[in-house]
Amino acid sequence: MYELLQHLIALKYSCKINHWSTDDYSRHLLFDRLNEDIDDWIDKIAERYFMATEDKNIFKANILNPKFIELDIVKKCLQLIEYIEKVVADEEVNQGMVSLLTDIESGLLNKLALARL
Repeated sequence: MYELLQHLIALKYSCKINHWSTDDYSRHLLFDRLNEDIDDWIDKIAERYFMATEDKNIFKANILNPKFIELDIVKKCLQLIEYIEKVVADEEVNQGMVSLLTDIESGLLNKLALARL
């Protein structure tokens, strides 16, 4: 689950890099829109999974893993969807987390459609 947090943080960072790097105003707005909801997803995973299990000591300043940064947002969304599907298939994930991860996957599918524009 920690790696999923890292992937989501990398997606947020990737959207911001693209947002700041474009001269095209419509793409600037697109990257803002793609960035929506990511903080909420990260927060929900952190609170429902790690804080609930009192495993708060994992939260360090180096949570952003540079190897997960992918500036191709379509590719990053596809990677995340694939990763979430693996986590959901894990028998150790409780039903509440499965529900949250399914919602995140749905949101990523919407972002994927936008990113392909």
